[in-house]
Amino acid sequence: MNAVRTVVKMHTRDTLIWSGILWGLSLQFLATLIVVLMIRFFGGTTTFYPGGLIAICAIMFVVGIVTLNDTFPVALGWSCRRTDYFLGTTVMAVAVSAVAAVLLLLCSRLEIVTGGWGVELHYFHLPYLNDGSLIEQLYIYFVLLVNPYFLGFVIGSIYRRFGRAGTLIFLLIVFLLMSLFSFVWTYLRWWGALFHWFSQFTAFELALGLLPVTAFYLLVSYLPLRRAVV
Repeated sequence: MNAVRTVVKMHTRDTLIWSGILWGLSLQFLATLIVVLMIRFFGGTTTFYPGGLIAICAIMFVVGIVTLNDTFPVALGWSCRRTDYFLGTTVMAVAVSAVAAVLLLLCSRLEIVTGGWGVELHYFHLPYLNDGSLIEQLYIYFVLLVNPYFLGFVIGSIYRRFGRAGTLIFLLIVFLLMSLFSFVWTYLRWWGALFHWFSQFTAFELALGLLPVTAFYLLVSYLPLRRAVV
């Protein structure tokens, strides 16, 4: 347990990576707000849905890769066990995602109160995604943060275990499988049925389905990390 705490403390000292989540989100939001203000200035009246949560997920995905690449060698240099590093990093990622989810929920409420920041900008509060209770919305934000983080952690773990060539081969295999899947479903015309099936669920119910997916990412990332070298 002490080793896990040490890993968490190591992450808290690496403020550049974790603060990058806040800075990345803030800069992207401010850039979007400036663009919307310019559009309003020139007479635009459309309600804006820039898809800010996609950018947030992308940031968490990148942080998941960078975290492992930057801190794993340091942890091993401190004679930290790989299991302790994995647990400590998981605790840190979950804690940061929880705090960020609360901040996103607060921003979504503020967005409602201000009428979309005064310019009808819907960056944090979106239809369908925010239709549930506050607890459900908080959980949705949390899953949308922690899931892409651990997906990135999978990529970083594979890179640490198999190197650049192994990672490229893995990504190529994933790309080919996804392409094959897309071709088969397009040929059989199953996309409409798939989208219809998903449309039966609320955003909260779909977010619940992402929980076992996140657990799968954890398992997949841990296995190569056990034999990873610096």
